[in-house]
Amino acid sequence: MSGTDRSLVIVAGGRSRRLGRNKPLVEIGGRTVLSRILEATAQFADTVLAVREVPPFQRALAAEGWEPGGESTGPPGSEGAGPPGSVTLRGPRGRALLVVPDPVPDLGPIAGVASGLAAAHGAVCVVLAGDLPFVMPDLVDRLSAELASDAEVDAVVPRARGRAQPLCAAYRREVGRLAARLVARPAASADPSVNSSPSMMRFLERLRVRYVSAEQLTGIDLETMVRGVDSRADLEWAERRAARPD
Repeated sequence: MSGTDRSLVIVAGGRSRRLGRNKPLVEIGGRTVLSRILEATAQFADTVLAVREVPPFQRALAAEGWEPGGESTGPPGSEGAGPPGSVTLRGPRGRALLVVPDPVPDLGPIAGVASGLAAAHGAVCVVLAGDLPFVMPDLVDRLSAELASDAEVDAVVPRARGRAQPLCAAYRREVGRLAARLVARPAASADPSVNSSPSMMRFLERLRVRYVSAEQLTGIDLETMVRGVDSRADLEWAERRAARPD
């Protein structure tokens, strides 16, 4: 795929309650998890970072050499445009990054998927959780290529660690409209029974999904790449993994 045909969406809007720290900004091996993800996905010209609050990420990225890059493109509400509060940054090598706030706080990752896909430009979007320190270029390239080659599906989602991995998957940008509807419905309701966070699994149930296994993704250490730093035990594992010699 050409660089203009696909986008990257990093979903980083969680409160990190289990770990007690903002997971994408935790350092592993001297680099933040977010920095590691951005390095592994440098081949994406269009990158969106969906967060709960923009300022902490803006400050952290500024410390790594990212600078203000101007206003987001397009009018608010149009495809490929950032919502109010969005910030565009430029990396040390000129890479652009659009940081967008979740449309509704605390509705889970589906909110970041909705805002991220709405702001992306590519027809195919790879969506990654913001706490995956060991994701590699070959995985994101393979996922986007698998989706681009199969017009019959809306998403390609790996299965690993005993379950589907919707936050390390490829989606067609157009399914962001469904994500936005799922987010808007509980946000607009006064009924407590409706206000529960819409889950990523509920989202997947309404899509045409092709699931792929580690065996199908030959040459890719899928189990390692989809493991996030959700807890102190995960962080200790990641630190040991990062310290291993290549």
